[in-house]
Amino acid sequence: MLRLIILFFILPLPTQALEFAMPVGLKKIAQHDNALDTVLLPLNIWDGSKVPSKKFIGASSKVVFRSDVATKPDAIAAVILPQLIANGYKLTLQCADQYCGGFDFRFSLKVLPPPEMHVDLGNYIFIGFQKGNDKAAWVLISQSLKQTHVQLTTIQPTQNKDLKFSTLPVPKGPEQLSSQLTETGHFILADLKFEAGAAKLEGDVFPSLLALVEYLRVRPNQSIVLVGHTDSQGPLESNIKLSKERAIAVQSLLNTQFPDIEPDRINANGIGYLAPVASNETRAGLEMNRRVEVILIPTD
Repeated sequence: MLRLIILFFILPLPTQALEFAMPVGLKKIAQHDNALDTVLLPLNIWDGSKVPSKKFIGASSKVVFRSDVATKPDAIAAVILPQLIANGYKLTLQCADQYCGGFDFRFSLKVLPPPEMHVDLGNYIFIGFQKGNDKAAWVLISQSLKQTHVQLTTIQPTQNKDLKFSTLPVPKGPEQLSSQLTETGHFILADLKFEAGAAKLEGDVFPSLLALVEYLRVRPNQSIVLVGHTDSQGPLESNIKLSKERAIAVQSLLNTQFPDIEPDRINANGIGYLAPVASNETRAGLEMNRRVEVILIPTD
């Protein structure tokens, strides 16, 4: 009983998105802030083919907490939920593991990978919130045998109102890379080509990568993330795997051909079909959505 009493005292959580508090015992182990991001807020449970969601674009924060005490997710949710409501957020969805949709629901979310975040597919709770038309938050809470895991994701309008994924043109040439990265922090490496359904690059010389290397050489403190994307054909899990493998292939090519760029400045990840730039109902749209992008990591 004493352990539970101690657990539910609260400590302030300093995040850019909102003032929040977490139960004592849950320690922050990771935080990833992105000046320009896309977050899908689930509005309903898995319906057998998809998770009905609303897309938000802006500045995101993903914070992960862990406790070495195994606490039921609904007990943590009972502490978190009132605070979000007190901050003006409206509850949009609350569900638990298999009722949410189990595996399919969990993999519709941008959950940070292990070892940062762990999700037991049979023991988690999701709560989602919206504030106005441009702010959202969701919390995923899971219990393992000896630990409690929490990810808090928030998104709000970026300070620069001109930053929108949907308005970025597909670049016509690498000469646009430097100006677009400087202006928006985002660039589509449109000349990269992969073998169908595979992560192998078709070729080893790409003008956009040469332009990217020059950009990094004159900015030695700048790091990037290569983000792989796919079209909507096939299950989400395999598309996320393929998209990350394609980003890693580009990362490996850069590390091999340009050893003067420190490897830890070039990161790689993939999000499958969760952030399309065109309709997947046309052949041209499918091709546009199969892409690798470069995103700037904010510098201190």
